[in-house]
Amino acid sequence: MMLTIAWTIISLLSITVAQTPKIERLNVEHMTIGEGPHWDVASQSLFFVDIRGPKIFKYSPQTNSAISISLGTDPVGFIVPVKNQPDYFVVGEKLKIVVVHWDTKSNELLSKKVLVTLPEPQTNRINDGKVDAKGRLWLGTMTDGKEFEIGAGSLYSYTRKEGLVKRLDHVSISNGIATSENNAMFYYIDSLKYQVDASKFDIENGNLENVKSIFDFVKEDIPGLPDGMTIDTDGNLWIASFGGNEVIQINPANGEVLQSVKFPRVCQTTSVVFGGPNLDELYVTTAEIKITAEEKEMFPESGSVYRVTGLNTKGLHAANFDLLV
Repeated sequence: MMLTIAWTIISLLSITVAQTPKIERLNVEHMTIGEGPHWDVASQSLFFVDIRGPKIFKYSPQTNSAISISLGTDPVGFIVPVKNQPDYFVVGEKLKIVVVHWDTKSNELLSKKVLVTLPEPQTNRINDGKVDAKGRLWLGTMTDGKEFEIGAGSLYSYTRKEGLVKRLDHVSISNGIATSENNAMFYYIDSLKYQVDASKFDIENGNLENVKSIFDFVKEDIPGLPDGMTIDTDGNLWIASFGGNEVIQINPANGEVLQSVKFPRVCQTTSVVFGGPNLDELYVTTAEIKITAEEKEMFPESGSVYRVTGLNTKGLHAANFDLLV
């Protein structure tokens, strides 16, 4: 009897240990606003940006090392590889969507070409971007400057054939974007609304219909602002809390918080993406913007990038930008 109880306890302890996520800080230089993580399956690499660096980054897990390069002085909002064109990337730079040829072996910027300039005032900038299953780019804007303006931004989509299409206006801080595995739902975060919105999504033309709130940070007593977001194969959303030093997993069907991953040495988690050979590793970017000396002492790893394993779920394949659609 005692032996049975002992083995039961050992089994339960083993299960508990196996289910505890492991958080690893990566060998990446300190950033002011780390953002826009994108996992490239072809190269098995993580790409991301430091908005205020301003730099674009490539992290190679095989060597636990990263390279970075500056495109100039304008802030960068996202980086996504171009489909079937190694070392070509679409980047959001201030109010321009550009294609850059970045030799990631020699770490040289070979070319930069503007695809389109957003018709917005210079007091705005691009903030975050994703690509849907059709290869269509989605990106949003926000105020870029000391005088912040509520509702001054927008959400756009872009392909070379469709051009630039404004999908939503009166956006304050355009952030997290995710689509369901069957492409029927589009999830979106305007951070200053403190909520996650869901829309019916037409993948063929990019139309969004019946926008509604499915999760509210204030009502659910989640600290901070909702920031970057990704989705797993179970259809659950993973959301970074800016100012809340955590990433939460929620069920979009009922708004239930399924789990929270804490980052006690960071004050601002910014965005998330699944990566790794099996897409079961969660990469998390963080920031260190407008924090006090005391906060720097309390949160010494702010501006780092992390990898979280042991979450018992997988992410979806992150689509690359298709220059041919």
